[in-house]
Amino acid sequence: MIDNDWQLIDLVTGYQPAAAITTAHRLGVFSVLGRLPRSAGDMAAELAVDATNLGALLEALVGIGLLRREGDRFAATPYAAERLGPDGEMGLVVAKEAVFAGAWSRLDEVVTEGRPVMEPWRSQLDRNPEQARALLDALDVLARIGGPPLHELGELAPGKRVLDVGGGLGSYARPLSEAGSHVTLVDYPLVTGWASEELEGTGVEVVGVDLFEHPSCGVPPGSMEAALVSHLIHDLAEDQAVELLRRVRSAIAPGGHVVVNDFAGDSGPGAFGALFDVMMRVETGGAAHSRKALESMLAGAGFERIRRLPYDDPLTIYIGVRP
Repeated sequence: MIDNDWQLIDLVTGYQPAAAITTAHRLGVFSVLGRLPRSAGDMAAELAVDATNLGALLEALVGIGLLRREGDRFAATPYAAERLGPDGEMGLVVAKEAVFAGAWSRLDEVVTEGRPVMEPWRSQLDRNPEQARALLDALDVLARIGGPPLHELGELAPGKRVLDVGGGLGSYARPLSEAGSHVTLVDYPLVTGWASEELEGTGVEVVGVDLFEHPSCGVPPGSMEAALVSHLIHDLAEDQAVELLRRVRSAIAPGGHVVVNDFAGDSGPGAFGALFDVMMRVETGGAAHSRKALESMLAGAGFERIRRLPYDDPLTIYIGVRP
């Protein structure tokens, strides 16, 4: 609970460290600054920026904890050098959040007009495939950092025929295949083209399809023993999600399972679920549905014996059985 002015000030100025980090990434600071100290002037010449203002930005990054200062020179911390440097994955996440920050700045439009400010995902793929690919790369990083070990679930592996619905670049398809499942990943054709490159040699079958244009998500009805629907339901309104889950149900043989991996709007810690819900309304027009709503959608799509697995918040994972 916020109960004093300084706590509120800390929150409303939270954009400042985020802007410092995203600006440093965009300008290439972490790419040219390794663990060996360099002066602001030397870096400014290489980056073609103003030396005085770059120095101020570097000092801010020292305060944030991503750089260290040695006299009048600066160097990356070990973490920043590894994760934000030229070979670091977290730059993808930083770039993604910079794009989303621009959308969040229009939150008043979302609340006033009742619609997202970002284009539908299909339009983003068509209009700006480079940015869409970067987003998928960032989501792959996040899945590997904080995603649950779904390949350990008996409902999905080993040896099961598993449909990975809207599986992106294969964040879960790859470990499922490595665990011995026979995985078919379905997604938009442009995405599956990328996924095919990423998953070459893994044994994962990749099918390009519009999930809402095929009655059983691009595979023969009843051909799968299980299906994974990961971080897709929150992109959809409830009626759309039920329709998608019905198509998923058609792909699964009787007695098979669906696994839904998502974030619920009423999950923690703190305001995580509620803020994720707002994020979906800004970006996709979907929602971080409540746990009760997720259970209701699964039941409405025809699944039975629905249960939530005991993962800590914010992980929200449900299993249902296709009768």
